[in-house]
Amino acid sequence: MPYEDPIIDPLLEELLGQEQMPDLTARIMRAHQQRQAAAASQQNGAPAQNGRVKAPLSLAVNAATETISDEPAVEAPTKRSGEYKRRLKRQRLVTAIGSLSLSLCLLVMLGGVTYYTYQRFVPGQGIPLAADGTAKPSSGARNTEATSDNSPQLANHNVSPDDKGSRENGLPSVSPAMSLMPAEIETIAQVARTEKAAPSFVEPRVRDSLKLADDEVIREIDNAIATAWQAEKVKPSPAATDNEFCRRTYLQLLGRIPTVEEIESYAKHRGKNKRTWLVDEILGNEKYQAEFASFWSARFANILVGRAGGMSDDSPIDRAALENYLASAFQKNTPYNLVVKDLLTATGTTSPGSESFNPATNFLVSMIDGDAKLATAKTCSTFLGQQLQCAECHNHPTSGWDQEQFWSMNAFFRQTKLAKDRESGKLAIVDRDFVQNQASDAGEVYYEQPNGLVKVAYPAFVDGTKIPASGKIREVDRRHELAQLIVNSDDFPKATVNRMWQHFFGVGFTQPVDDMGPHNPASHPELLDNLAVHFAESGFDMKRLMRWIVLSEPYALSSRQIDANLADDPDAGQQLFARYYARQMEAEQLFHSLQMLAKNPSRNNAIIASNDDRHTWLGQINQKMGDDEDNETSSLDGGVSQSLLMMNGGLMRQATDAQAAVLKNVIASKMSPPEKVEHLFLAALSRRPTKKELNAIGEILKSRNNEAVALQDIWWALLNSNEFILDH
Repeated sequence: MPYEDPIIDPLLEELLGQEQMPDLTARIMRAHQQRQAAAASQQNGAPAQNGRVKAPLSLAVNAATETISDEPAVEAPTKRSGEYKRRLKRQRLVTAIGSLSLSLCLLVMLGGVTYYTYQRFVPGQGIPLAADGTAKPSSGARNTEATSDNSPQLANHNVSPDDKGSRENGLPSVSPAMSLMPAEIETIAQVARTEKAAPSFVEPRVRDSLKLADDEVIREIDNAIATAWQAEKVKPSPAATDNEFCRRTYLQLLGRIPTVEEIESYAKHRGKNKRTWLVDEILGNEKYQAEFASFWSARFANILVGRAGGMSDDSPIDRAALENYLASAFQKNTPYNLVVKDLLTATGTTSPGSESFNPATNFLVSMIDGDAKLATAKTCSTFLGQQLQCAECHNHPTSGWDQEQFWSMNAFFRQTKLAKDRESGKLAIVDRDFVQNQASDAGEVYYEQPNGLVKVAYPAFVDGTKIPASGKIREVDRRHELAQLIVNSDDFPKATVNRMWQHFFGVGFTQPVDDMGPHNPASHPELLDNLAVHFAESGFDMKRLMRWIVLSEPYALSSRQIDANLADDPDAGQQLFARYYARQMEAEQLFHSLQMLAKNPSRNNAIIASNDDRHTWLGQINQKMGDDEDNETSSLDGGVSQSLLMMNGGLMRQATDAQAAVLKNVIASKMSPPEKVEHLFLAALSRRPTKKELNAIGEILKSRNNEAVALQDIWWALLNSNEFILDH
């Protein structure tokens, strides 16, 4: 069997039109024999045929490959012949032209270096931005269109946008991903678009209004979960106690444990629907809105840019501006689809006070590199629950995603570039024309397959929906079309519901929540689909979605596992939600709880820590995972550094100081020793001590001469217990 090369053979077939190369062996050998005969004749003194000298073998081979008939060999020029003199003149002329061209190139390069130095280092030479984030052209400047410096060029410009195969007349080189350096950023700013008037090709999806009342949606959740219990022959755990429900609800909705006053207020409520009253109190009472918005803005900022996003001095992200933007959206209960469209289409700078300031740009500003691959992967995983990043280099073996889908999604971001705002010196997001081929307006993206072939892709959504291929921003605003396609998609509300369910239960319908699909089926697919439809029909109302989940029966179950639901094991991929899954607090929840205990404000004041304090504390727990997607973890693993932080950290010292409000009020009160201990248990663990615990602590108090010091030690022990950091 002849040898087959997987790379060379396809290229030969493409170049030869799938025809076999002719066998030139006989022709080459015949020319070689003629050369040998001519050489023998010269040695014997016989003249060459036709009085000519035969050319070398290489010329004979070339002649054999260019003609079928046996033509006379080419006469070799001699130093005295006219042909030799003409060749010598041509060589001298070519040398002179080459020297002149080299000199001109050096002059152009010198001018470029001079211009770059002037733009880069002379103050005030940044590119000013308009209020919409576009670059302002200088007076007298032409509105030029140029391709990016690292964009591959086609050898053949006459290519249809529908041709997604490799090119026959030369393969373009594939530029590697690279971060934009300041010089490149300023160059991009100079060719940024000056107006934005692209028509819309993807119309907003018209959805029906939700006709079900909240109670009906909640019953739908309960029935779907109960049906799964019956199918798997498991029984739910008993209902959680009032104190357990109160603690977990404050933790999940406000990011902190309840105060003693809040626990007692809930216990004293005598209404029929006690738990409904508590949830509506937190979601609807004005006194909690600032705190609610602060917690959820920080949580979604973590989802969008990570806990470390905007924490370093050299980060282009202004985390405070992003959290303030999200907090405003949560406080107003802005429809979530509108927030996402803002994040995906934002232009402008991240610098507050700048004329072009737009806080929504903080989502993409750190992910718009030379190829925007990180922006592509992050957008798909965050808003669609799809992990496309593995399809960047090869077709995914299990999920079904292929390279063309990844790069077709990536094409939506190719009009998006970074510019430097002259006013603030910060980076800004601008939109500009993305045209690879000057012979047409199509803005194609090139990618390399594992076998080395280079393919081309145009903007197309993951479901195959295409938009016009033009890269001209005045003709097609690709990010605007992508944002509309995302919020129109059925995957968008499903991904949001799945992520919110994971927040309240610790486990989503899929694990992980951002990898949905046939390769990773949902545990309750029908419930996920129905909740997604209801969420979309509610107008993407985040508070209503939270209310449905928190008031469902599985959320109100005890975390204690019983023999009848041992099969409910999320660690084994069998999440049946027959109990509330006990888990550690998130780092933010632990911080806010300690902050509240350290300050203990009155019930009428929101408990909001400063961003600097929170970020400093979280920085001691947060760890980078070092993967391509820049993921991170902040779990409390009980390591030495985290243990020391909990036992002796500054925040713990504040909370356990004798002058801290909780401890100070207990020590100074006229309560009996058992009542003081009971108050400390409620403040830390949201429950009263058992009889056994109360007796043991009573013995400790009797053995100590200083009750205040003994109570301080007990308080420290409670805050460092496993139960304190447990969400159960």
